[in-house]
Amino acid sequence: MTATNPNVPQSEIPDHIIIGKVREALAQSPDVNIGNMVVDAANGVVRLVGIVNTLHEKQTARRIAVRIAGSGHVDDVLSVALDHQILDPEIFEAVEEALGDYPEYDPTAVGVRLVEDGVVYLSGKVFTLQDSRGAVDIASRVKGVTRIVNEIEIAAGRPVDDITLANNVVDSFQDDPRVDPFDIHVRVEDGVACIAGEVDDEEAKAAVTELAATVPGLRKVVNELQTRESG
Repeated sequence: MTATNPNVPQSEIPDHIIIGKVREALAQSPDVNIGNMVVDAANGVVRLVGIVNTLHEKQTARRIAVRIAGSGHVDDVLSVALDHQILDPEIFEAVEEALGDYPEYDPTAVGVRLVEDGVVYLSGKVFTLQDSRGAVDIASRVKGVTRIVNEIEIAAGRPVDDITLANNVVDSFQDDPRVDPFDIHVRVEDGVACIAGEVDDEEAKAAVTELAATVPGLRKVVNELQTRESG
């Protein structure tokens, strides 16, 4: 779902229309309790205010708002509820339990290094960014976690040169109907992919990052894509 007409600049869309579309999308998400949030907008910039139960809920609300309003048009000041009855050792155990057998190919690959004042430090070594982000997503759903420091390393199992990585990133786009790779340019340096060009909308932009993250050995994705709908 997008709020914008590709031919209408974001700033020309009435704020009340943007607010309504963001609220509607938030209400449809099972991971968000919109009753604890206030959605406002001024000059096309959406502001999210309120208290959420988990870091995952905060991140989900922001992603939804960005999908509607566009990158650079969301001011997220949501706060994660601090439950002082949950101690750091309890959070440590809860995150470790939540990670369980993840990732399936090696359940020992990822773990909690430290929890300090609700901040969880994840460490380990996995094959892809997708694996790393999966661990972060799991940890973010645990109550009491206020922030996650991701120290997980990406290792493909064997060295992969940057040219091969770039080709593999482009290949990852080929079969996804959300992405037209024609106007996308990929450059990889030291395992970091910089992706530029144009895509239709925010959904396609997010899909590019998601697909690139599945490439083994890629350490980071810098998404500099522009969306045609924002023009």
